[in-house]
Amino acid sequence: MKQPPALWDGMLWRYRWGVALVAGAALGAAYPPTVLGPLAWVAFVPMLALLDRAVEQKKRWFGLLYAFAWAWHGAANWWVMSWQKETDPYLMVAGAVLWLVHPLFLLPSLAAYALLRKRAFPLSAALVVMVALQVGIEWLHSLGDLSYPWLALGYTQLRSSALVQIADITGVWGVSAVVIALNAVIYGWICHAMRQNVLSRSPLEGALQLGAWMVAVVGVPLLYGVLRLMEYSPSSSTPYRIAVVQPNINPWRKWGYADVGPMLEQHLALQDSLRRTTRFDLALWSETALPVNLLDATGSPLLERIQRWCDSTGTAVVTGFADVKGYRPLRAYNAAVLVTPNAERFPMHRKSRLTPFGEYMPFSDAFPALARMLQWGVGISSWAKGPGATVLPLQRGSDTLLRLGVMICIESIYPDYCADYVRRGADVLAVITNDAWYDGTPGPDQHFAIAQMRAIETRRPVVRCTNSGISGFISPLGSVVQRAPARVAVALAGTVVPQHEQTLYVRAGDWLPIGMVLVAGGTLLVWGVRQRRIARP
Repeated sequence: MKQPPALWDGMLWRYRWGVALVAGAALGAAYPPTVLGPLAWVAFVPMLALLDRAVEQKKRWFGLLYAFAWAWHGAANWWVMSWQKETDPYLMVAGAVLWLVHPLFLLPSLAAYALLRKRAFPLSAALVVMVALQVGIEWLHSLGDLSYPWLALGYTQLRSSALVQIADITGVWGVSAVVIALNAVIYGWICHAMRQNVLSRSPLEGALQLGAWMVAVVGVPLLYGVLRLMEYSPSSSTPYRIAVVQPNINPWRKWGYADVGPMLEQHLALQDSLRRTTRFDLALWSETALPVNLLDATGSPLLERIQRWCDSTGTAVVTGFADVKGYRPLRAYNAAVLVTPNAERFPMHRKSRLTPFGEYMPFSDAFPALARMLQWGVGISSWAKGPGATVLPLQRGSDTLLRLGVMICIESIYPDYCADYVRRGADVLAVITNDAWYDGTPGPDQHFAIAQMRAIETRRPVVRCTNSGISGFISPLGSVVQRAPARVAVALAGTVVPQHEQTLYVRAGDWLPIGMVLVAGGTLLVWGVRQRRIARP
């Protein structure tokens, strides 16, 4: 295998474990709420150098990859263990297990690169396969019971409002493709420059070459984004006012059930206070804002109280609640219900994308005994899966004012699931969640930023309501229109305009990562055929 010159000799290899950990930590630090997104453009570069060195010297390299991915996950997602004073021990253990296991889902593209280089795969072709596999594997990690696409590389670029606009064509995966392609281009240029001694002969020439390569990767997406930001014009539908009610209730005490009545009155008091200064058509409450079943005998007095408020004010309410069925076996759904003035029926959405190990034990549908392994010390340990995205229509008489796609908590991190709401007619998206388990950490900020990407992908306004933060309003361009302060009891109202356009991403779905998998497979096939021809006598 023709290797690049001794770039990876000396200090880089001598301190390889430190290099791997620092590179991974730098990548993790690139995620919101930091402004360090450009770190993601280069974080893979030292790992590619270390892998080439390890392959050349026939050294072991998997441990280095794991260290990189471990630091990547840790720097970005350390908060999953909660670290609150009242944290449930199960949550700490689940977070620790995630920190150990999740890195294995982050390293396959680099592992494939190392294996290909070991087989004398050309540098440029190996980089193409790595880029394609990174995007394809991110998408695959959004499927199935073990899905957790929180750390898609595209989220690191949300501070660049122009660059992320391509998500309405490609989903977040297109932004991820730009990030990993930049790493490949920079590394490829370094190898080329050192082979050809470009920097010694003409530093300016070398800098221009690198700049040209980077522009080739970023130029088109960036230009598209600039034009989209300049020319985007939302539809002129009737605007509606929506209030978000953020009660800031201790999430552990909330599940004591005895406090449900006062919790309800706190929500009503917050929105009554808001009504004195502004009008609104709909009030949005957070995930399991009322942790009882509003539709059975236990919760019916609470539902009647909400109904009386809606009737007296002419305002609708969407609230999260615990839709519990039966006793043995108990079947509990994390749900949201729409209550309208003079309602005769109560449209409901049941959460169908559940947090692995946090709300649902993977594969417990096939092996029910696994569900008994999930035992929180607070609330409901194991939720059932709902049927899928259910649009809640807000109606006045026979007229439909807007169609609300309500995503509960982690449902908002799944791009195609969100797009499915739009395919089913949602013209406004809402995220209700209880991120109070992670107060004081980057978790709520990251979750809010992910909702910005969903707005861009679908060109829908997103209304976000949480228990303790961060609640707010996001425009179809992904910009933050309003944002409530965290860890404060507050209600705020914003104007949303229902949108009816379907973006290419909504219509075509995850075409890009599927295509990337085909590109990787095609590259390998072509190389294999060529090798066979060369090997023939």
